[in-house]
Amino acid sequence: MNIRGIAGVAAIAVTGLLAHGLYQLVPQGQPLTRSEVIGELVGPPLAGYSRTRLYRYGEHQYLTGQLISGERDLAGLGRAPVLDALVPEVARGHASPRAAAIPAASALAAGPADLAQDLLRAGAASREVRNLIYGGRDNGRYALLGSIGGDAGVSLIGTPGQTLYLVTGTLRRAGEDGPPAAWDVLRSDDHGASWRYDPEVTLGPPQRHTMFLSDARAVALEDGADGERLLVSEDGARHWAGLWLREQVWPDAGSDDKALHGPADGAGGQPAYGWSLYPVAADRAVGWSWRERVASGGGARRSETRRFEVRFQNGASPALRITHDVAPVPAQDPLSRPVLGQTEYATHGNRIFRLEPEQGNWHELAATPEVRGRPSWIGQAWFGRNGWVVQTYADHLFAFGDYTRTYFYTRDQGRSWRPFQLSPDQERGLLGLDAAGEGVLVHADRDGRTLIVRYALE
Repeated sequence: MNIRGIAGVAAIAVTGLLAHGLYQLVPQGQPLTRSEVIGELVGPPLAGYSRTRLYRYGEHQYLTGQLISGERDLAGLGRAPVLDALVPEVARGHASPRAAAIPAASALAAGPADLAQDLLRAGAASREVRNLIYGGRDNGRYALLGSIGGDAGVSLIGTPGQTLYLVTGTLRRAGEDGPPAAWDVLRSDDHGASWRYDPEVTLGPPQRHTMFLSDARAVALEDGADGERLLVSEDGARHWAGLWLREQVWPDAGSDDKALHGPADGAGGQPAYGWSLYPVAADRAVGWSWRERVASGGGARRSETRRFEVRFQNGASPALRITHDVAPVPAQDPLSRPVLGQTEYATHGNRIFRLEPEQGNWHELAATPEVRGRPSWIGQAWFGRNGWVVQTYADHLFAFGDYTRTYFYTRDQGRSWRPFQLSPDQERGLLGLDAAGEGVLVHADRDGRTLIVRYALE
């Protein structure tokens, strides 16, 4: 073949390669266009940048988000409890001079409405970030249950009963005879209709995966310098007892960790442990721990996974049952707070798993499809009664530090998948799936109102 022929073949190859690369960049599926307004926030709108989160506890749903408060928001915020006024330190530090002159302990009795208005006006003048808590039932109208200032955001933790805890982003001072320093917590015993400050409850960081198995029994994990601890409370998160899990689950860790430092495939590694915890009954929880070798150049290789079952006994320490060398399990979402009675799903790579509570084991259900001929992995996933949605990523030919992002929907637990597209506005307001798993929920700002829009998945 002469030079001209070789050049022609090369040009055809380059053209085909470019065409394939451009083909990989074209989003799969069709945009979601059929929509209906199924809810509205009865109160100030959430900011477009707002970090929103949807919580479901039984029939009740809650939405948390933020706004930068201004004069125009005072009337709307004033129609719901100003929760700052319930926190002594926040009330003292953020009230106007007139309100600050009121001792925190008697502020509410002396004039809670005045204190709340002073806090709102001071916040509006300084353009502070306020966290809004909305509540409703299975979509529909969401009433403003309260607001509180703070850039760090807030989180909600529910119990099997009606109690709801709001963990703020402000640190409570440790008293001489009271509980240790912890995050300020507000409590509602009527699904958020009213709130009170609870100085005895200890929730929030450094606890992880905090969950209530009953109104009184709570469990959590906690990282420590000496390893992981299982935290147990039998009095509604007022007092916690710690159990060193490393000693129970990995009693042979010392000798085995030395072995992990040795050569493996030509390189040593640093041992590291992962942990997960899930509720399965009012007196039972199950978790997993895995040991990995973390190479100095990055990357980790799992060496063993162990399962531990926790059985709680009234008046006695929890009993642990350890099972060695079990099949690898998916890692737990660092921000997850499992809810007793709700189906638990997890993902690993492109695979989806469901926790079977009776057996206390993970069952692999499905895997996501390739994207334009390239393997995909799951970034986020949402699960409803009748359908699932996953957000996947995949490499592409022109991967300049970015990946092809694709959304898929399934109505048959992963036996078949349908791709679809979300616009940038839909992605910014994405809340997840409706409870039925048949529509994507998005919060949208329209004419100064925050609406909950449902886009049907067909």
